Amino acid sequence: MINLLNIFKKEYRTLNLIEVYKDKLIHNYKYLSSFKIEIAPVIKSNGYGHGIVSVAKILQDFNPPFFCVDSLFEAYELQKGGIKTPILITGYTNPQNLKVKKLPFSFAVYTLDVLEAINKYQPQSGIHIFIDTGMHREGVAIEDLPEFLGAIKQLSNIKVEGVMSHLASYGGRNDKLFLSQIKQFKKALQIVKKYEIKPKWIHIAATGSVVNPQTRSIILKISNMVRAGLSLYGISSSTKDQNLKPTMKLVTYLSQIKQIKKGDLIGYDGTYKAKKDTIIGVLPIGYYDGVDRGLSNIGVVRIDNIDCPIIGRVSMNLTTIDLSKVKDPKIGQTILVYSDNPEDKNSIEQVAKACKKIPYEILVNLSNSTKRVVI
Repeated sequence: MINLLNIFKKEYRTLNLIEVYKDKLIHNYKYLSSFKIEIAPVIKSNGYGHGIVSVAKILQDFNPPFFCVDSLFEAYELQKGGIKTPILITGYTNPQNLKVKKLPFSFAVYTLDVLEAINKYQPQSGIHIFIDTGMHREGVAIEDLPEFLGAIKQLSNIKVEGVMSHLASYGGRNDKLFLSQIKQFKKALQIVKKYEIKPKWIHIAATGSVVNPQTRSIILKISNMVRAGLSLYGISSSTKDQNLKPTMKLVTYLSQIKQIKKGDLIGYDGTYKAKKDTIIGVLPIGYYDGVDRGLSNIGVVRIDNIDCPIIGRVSMNLTTIDLSKVKDPKIGQTILVYSDNPEDKNSIEQVAKACKKIPYEILVNLSNSTKRVVI
């Protein structure tokens, strides 16, 4: 008897697809590791859009010291996915959630209520003291650090695994904010030493300051671990490093082809007016799926290596394009929405520039409902 369900599964084709390149991700990890410092992959925000569990499964074989996530929710996602690499939660954890059950995670800590909750309910967990060195976001202020360390010494179940901070910029040796934070971090480490606390891990940098040759030597002298985020995924927002390889692309399919006449208006509010009779295409993908609305009337997608302009407003689940340059377009034809070639106009970096955003925003706004495949 024919199994109709199996036939359906074989024929099913997703509308949109994110392809994640395993070999490029591994290449970037190995390249960043070549700077002789431990690399802790940052896989928060669904692995910067690549898929949190998929990225972790690729990289766990290289025994990174930690996977860095933002929340307890993300840590649970990795746990459910069977990930065995230690997990460091770098974001805020509500103390109430530490009372529920024993957790096999490490925590960035900078408030006394979280510190006390870990001491009481999670005595097996390591902590990383998060110090505010000048970004003035989260973290223990330098002037409050002695009091915070004093509290740690009074709590019998606290295991200080690391000391950490976060850089607001890493523009080079003339970057005053960068140099000020480095100075403050050194000062904090001296205070920690006075309290006879000996953390295994010391980390302040994301990969931008390690990829940047002007700041690399400074980072290597004061830390032994780097939290690798954007560069891990092949994008260097500050220093252009040709060794980094973008690790994903977004594709969709041509769902409709139609002929419009000169003067016809396209999309919401009719923001595009056809200058001549034109063949247009409709794509089943929009800003919900991650096609930034800022690409309306200025962005491109690619078909057979041909740039096709996005015309009209990008809608929630639909985008229209100009097919004039495509010879004999066909329904079902593959459309490259975001390219893995940095030189293409529709690469993540180029799209971010066009939308006056940063690459992070483009990546993390890729819908979680879009299928991701590792190839």
